[in-house]
Amino acid sequence: MNSIKSRGRHYISAILLVLVGVWFDQFTKTLAVDHLKGQDPFILIKNVFQFEYLENHGAAFGILQNKQIFFFIIVLIISVFIIWFYLHVPMTKKLLPLRICAVFIFSGAIGNFIDRLKLGYVVDFFYFKLIDFPVFNVADIYVTVGTFILAFLLLFYYKKTLTEYFTVENEEGDRIDRYLAEEMPERSRSYLQKLIKEQYIKVNNKPVKANYRLVLGDRVEVCIPEAKEPDIEPENIPLDILYEDEDVIVVNKPKQMVVHPAPGHYSGTLVNALMYHCGNELSGINGTSRPGIVHRIDMDTTGSLIICKNDMAHQSLAVQLKEHSINRIYEAIVHGNIKEEEGTVNAPIGRHPTDRKKMSIHAKNARNAITHYKVLKRFGDYTYIQCKLETGRTHQIRVHMASIGHPLLGDPVYGPKKCPFSKLVGQTLHARTLGFIHPRTNEYIEVNAPLPDYFLNLLEKLN
Repeated sequence: MNSIKSRGRHYISAILLVLVGVWFDQFTKTLAVDHLKGQDPFILIKNVFQFEYLENHGAAFGILQNKQIFFFIIVLIISVFIIWFYLHVPMTKKLLPLRICAVFIFSGAIGNFIDRLKLGYVVDFFYFKLIDFPVFNVADIYVTVGTFILAFLLLFYYKKTLTEYFTVENEEGDRIDRYLAEEMPERSRSYLQKLIKEQYIKVNNKPVKANYRLVLGDRVEVCIPEAKEPDIEPENIPLDILYEDEDVIVVNKPKQMVVHPAPGHYSGTLVNALMYHCGNELSGINGTSRPGIVHRIDMDTTGSLIICKNDMAHQSLAVQLKEHSINRIYEAIVHGNIKEEEGTVNAPIGRHPTDRKKMSIHAKNARNAITHYKVLKRFGDYTYIQCKLETGRTHQIRVHMASIGHPLLGDPVYGPKKCPFSKLVGQTLHARTLGFIHPRTNEYIEVNAPLPDYFLNLLEKLN
């Protein structure tokens, strides 16, 4: 819902900017008609620049005179393309210049289109006499400047690298790799550490190490290099595909499957399977070892996981993750009988102060974390619950439920040392529902992963 509101604000702002731009163009043309038509040119700088009224029945440089139908078709094509382009640029601050350029080009096209529709010609009045440049107007400036900047950005600025900037406001003392892992959830911590090692990440314009402790006011610069072809062996591993199109794929991850290659797990991962299924059609934003991966779930957690097939989709979903607007609903079985029907755990989560493999609500640099839970069924010593994530911290549900005395059944880290069900491997946690705004169509997509057999068998035993 937050993502929808955010996009709505962006679109309203764009429409308002177009209206202002078109109004200003038409206003200046009205002034030109009132004060320049039938008059001698108004010389601002002799032999350099002057205001001179001209009725242009053709295109730029006076070509294609009186081809009005042709111009209408061209404007229509340009307008449709610019609208399409704007709608498909991810709503990130980094890509804001692209969207502004699109607004300028569209405003200029509409401004001149109004002239042709109303008058049958375009009113021009700016004349650079020094270079004998063709007479032009405000709309022409919009189109020319917007097109030039857009081309420059696409060809040179966004082609090889993507640079993001952060200012440390309240995370003093936090390690830079942990800080960036929270600020950039689409990037893995190990990938960020690699960038730090290769000096792609700087603090106050100087390279730092991964253990650098941030200071208030630090300016962090993250330069993401051009993605390389992944060096991962494709494996013909069956995938339970819940949804798939040209941009994204949602799979139902089974238990005991690692999401991406890592020490000790270089084969049999979800990424190995995806490389076989999708080939090279996976986003490269998160590095060569994690193509397509925009978020993760634990090895023993089952259920819905979204993968991106291109960088456009990846950037869009990353924004939704950062805004906590993706609808993520989990189902779990916990120890104990939860008294209330529903509740909320609002407890910041951070790295455990002594055990680096665990997360804790008592961490020094904990970050905001909220989990809403609801009882689905009680089984005496166990409770079947639904959890809705408002935030997305590491091990969030596992940590939060353990913190209120109801650890997940089978959790080897946060639960009892001895599991009452000997054949159960890992926590009983399933990512049931995944809802997101499609990066291309802007439609809300919701996918539900059926409960795995082991989960259903447990429910049957407990019933």
